[in-house]
Amino acid sequence: MLSVAEGKFVSGFRVLVVESNPADSYLIVEALKQAGLNDGIATFDDSQTALDYLERESAPDLILLDLNLAPLSGFEVLTHIRSHPSLGTTPVVIMSGSQNSRDVKKAYELRANCYICKPTTLDRFLKSMKVSYEFWSGVVTLPPK
Repeated sequence: MLSVAEGKFVSGFRVLVVESNPADSYLIVEALKQAGLNDGIATFDDSQTALDYLERESAPDLILLDLNLAPLSGFEVLTHIRSHPSLGTTPVVIMSGSQNSRDVKKAYELRANCYICKPTTLDRFLKSMKVSYEFWSGVVTLPPK
C-alpha cells in the first residue's frame, strides 16, 4: 500500500518502506518523521506492488525491507533489487523481527547493507530508526543515481 506523497517522492532524501505489518509500518514512518524526514517516504505492505513501483519510479535513497512479506519474501525482493541495473547499489536495510542467525547470514549473502532486529520497546524502536536515518542520510556517501 502506497501511503505518502501520492506515490511520488518529494525532493530530498527518499525512503521506501516495504513492511507487511501495518503497526510496524506506522511506527517506522512516525520514527522517520520524528528524526526529521517529513517528506519522501513511501510505504508498501505488498512485495510485488513495491517491486512494480520500483520498476516505474527512480530509485529511492534507502529501502527498509521486512523479510516476512507476500507474495514474494523479503529475500526474493532483495535478490530482485540486487539484480536490477538501476537498483543494485541502492542501500537496503533489513528490518526484521527474526533474530535467526540463518536469516541474518542469508540477508548479508544476498548483499543487504545491514540487518536490524526490530527492537521490542517503543523507545528503542524509535531510537534505532532515528540513528539509521541519520546514518544513511547524513554520514555515508551514497552512490550516484
